[in-house]
Amino acid sequence: MNRTANRHFSPRDTFARFFIVWALGLALALSVAPQRALGQEVVGAALVSNASPGELESIQGTLDRLERAALARDANALAFFGASVPADKAPLALRERITHLAVTPRGALVRQVFALSRQGATPATLSSGAQELWLARNADGSFALTPTRFAAPPDALAQLAGAVESEWDSVGGDQTPAVLDVIASRIGGRWIALRRQRWDGQLSDASEENRAPKPREFLLARMSAAPRSRAVNAHFLLQKGAAGWFGVGAAFEEERHIPPAADSAAALWRERIAGSEYTSAASHRDFGLTLGAVGLWNEAADELQKAELLQPGIVGAARLKEAENNRAADPQNRVERQIESEQNVGLAPEHPQDVISALQRRQRATPSVIVALRLALEYSRLAEEERAAAWMRVASDLMKRGAVRRQDADWVQLLVEHGRERSRLARVKPSNILRSALFTVRVWPGDKTAIPLLAALEEAQHTVYAGFGIPMGNSEVILWRNQGEFARYTTQFSAQGGSEFVAALTLTKLVSTGLGPLVLGEEINTFTDPRDTKAIFSTVAHEYGHVAVRQLAKGRLVPVWFNEGIATSVEGGYEGYIARVRRAARAGTLLSMREMTAWNVDGERAFLAYSQANSIVDFMVQEWGKKAVLEILRQIGRDVPPETAFRAVTGLGQNQIWNRWSQEGIR
Repeated sequence: MNRTANRHFSPRDTFARFFIVWALGLALALSVAPQRALGQEVVGAALVSNASPGELESIQGTLDRLERAALARDANALAFFGASVPADKAPLALRERITHLAVTPRGALVRQVFALSRQGATPATLSSGAQELWLARNADGSFALTPTRFAAPPDALAQLAGAVESEWDSVGGDQTPAVLDVIASRIGGRWIALRRQRWDGQLSDASEENRAPKPREFLLARMSAAPRSRAVNAHFLLQKGAAGWFGVGAAFEEERHIPPAADSAAALWRERIAGSEYTSAASHRDFGLTLGAVGLWNEAADELQKAELLQPGIVGAARLKEAENNRAADPQNRVERQIESEQNVGLAPEHPQDVISALQRRQRATPSVIVALRLALEYSRLAEEERAAAWMRVASDLMKRGAVRRQDADWVQLLVEHGRERSRLARVKPSNILRSALFTVRVWPGDKTAIPLLAALEEAQHTVYAGFGIPMGNSEVILWRNQGEFARYTTQFSAQGGSEFVAALTLTKLVSTGLGPLVLGEEINTFTDPRDTKAIFSTVAHEYGHVAVRQLAKGRLVPVWFNEGIATSVEGGYEGYIARVRRAARAGTLLSMREMTAWNVDGERAFLAYSQANSIVDFMVQEWGKKAVLEILRQIGRDVPPETAFRAVTGLGQNQIWNRWSQEGIR
């Protein structure tokens, strides 16, 4: 992908410089401790400890020795603070304070906040944050340092702000307007930095820069304003200004895969472990278990290890091993692999950048009316209307010189008519353009409802790439200001556009050729209600799922139930589909595969049809894997009949798949 592709936040990026506040976490810092800023300690907070004065003195003495060794540039001591030996000889300074201390007959778990800096002519912070150290108790009752160290999770605010600064370094001198989307999740009372994506274009008038908050203040304010009823995914959008990025808006999507009760429990335990519960091994165990329930496996494994250190046997070797093995599924570890996978998947062969390059080479070698018209079409789909018009003029000049071959006349006529239609429609489409590697988005100038649309497109892209591994081309997306505008445009091509139940519609223009269907145009059309922007995430993802299906199947007909099942899976699951299918199975009212194939459904039957399609695709993924689902589409794209494709990949026909699913797959 090009420079606008997704990038992740690796925990290694800022490990040596920034840490999150371990005690309360970012969300709880805002909700229960107003005096605490994101990523900062409350100055003068009381020590939480069960240590006697003598034990505290011994522990402080041990840490003092560690501090002296670090200031003396001992490499092992500096490693405890996430730093390496500086290249120069400038003196070092270390500020540290114990905030929590749990003492047992075996040793002590010490939570310490610190700031290590280089002094001299150019002072600089080498590392700062929080960590927990395990000290072993000696035979005489004193304490000794051990290699066991638990670093606090990365500070999401610092990572997001650092990403914004890094992106400015790469675009600061570039005259291209740009919008930056930085993505994070709040799970279990903690913010987690995930990905970032840049768009060419702008959302706000440049005059807003002076009134808009600066990046860090913007991020802090929007993180504070995030919904608190459950875990959320957040997109923070900033625009390139004359002097730097400035905040323009945020969009939040509820994380439906994490139960609200589990998320609340983890957040509550995060608060409790910051108080007197810190000294209890059982509390660290229970905190670890709740963290595992919401998928925060790095923290979960650390907390369970702490509990086992404080009270051997309270967790057990089997549970400790399971938690360690699950670290790979932690959001920050998972997103790193996902982004690497996205980059490996790359772009589809029909991506405009490849198609345009190939067509231009052909045109330079042998000028052709058809090639000129196809170039005009490709540029029009990228909303580059001036270039499209220029290639239409080239085609017109060639036609006037009699360059049209008789066998090409019908094709030329078709492409000319389509080019004129696109030129006419471009004048009524929204005029503000935003581009990424995979999307060309048309919105009205100043329309801030484009913020959740861009967020939804990034989520859909990430799902299709990270979840399904489908290489994609560039999709045209049109955002209308209201349902009336949407209906007036889409009903020119589809009666569905006039339905009050349709919030998005993908319009695809296909023509038949000897080599199969050819896509002349494809647009995802949608509109947003500024009072309710939540639905756009699932709506856009669903439509993008259809685009992915069409692309893999090369425009051939795919069974509707299969198409809809994949699209609902891409959107994150059709709302309430699992419970709806269970009820129908108990009542004996499941739609047969014959009914699913016909797809002549409406009302409650439509809800059940979508739910069953989603559930059947889930079952197929479980039984044969996502690669099998994609291979069926690829075979259909090679003109293999759908029933044959299902049998070739799974060994079963569609009816047999339905039978297996109804007996084994309804969960």
